[in-house]
Amino acid sequence: MAKTAQKEYSMEDLEQRYNEVTKLYDLAEEVLSTVESSLVSDPEQQLAMVEPLVNEVGDAVDVLAEEFLLIAESKKNKTSTRASKKNIEGALRRVFVAIADYQARVSSATKKAHGSIMNIADPLVKKLRRQVEQVVVVFLEFIQISLQSILNKHELDALKQRDSRVALMMHQMTLAQQG
Repeated sequence: MAKTAQKEYSMEDLEQRYNEVTKLYDLAEEVLSTVESSLVSDPEQQLAMVEPLVNEVGDAVDVLAEEFLLIAESKKNKTSTRASKKNIEGALRRVFVAIADYQARVSSATKKAHGSIMNIADPLVKKLRRQVEQVVVVFLEFIQISLQSILNKHELDALKQRDSRVALMMHQMTLAQQG
């Protein structure tokens, strides 16, 4: 089986993908800003809900941005990448776990309040999750990461359904491993 040619990426392409990664910082800031919303009756409780998520996202994006810069540098210089698959997978997994933990905290608070209250940050967290999924796709373009080690089966199936590129990339990786 012949090896397929590597895609050429312009500096603009790489910059655009880097911006996809760092956009997570902005979304985390939006989630944190809900603490100061006039719709929040207890800012301390809101901070307790969102702060662990925001901190985890910030730490993970630091790693992801650094790893992406290594990938971009290798593409620019046409060298093999020094990016760490393990670091990328770990950072992405941390974000998905932090989102699940946030949802558990909101669910627990809702049960204590005996109602189906939605947290003001929920739509922003959903937006953050979709952006993390875009970042997964960005990294899949450049490095063979294991989605099974990042997402649980339900999350992976949902991602494949929302973004056909993920299913295609996974299929291509499977074929490359067999070839």
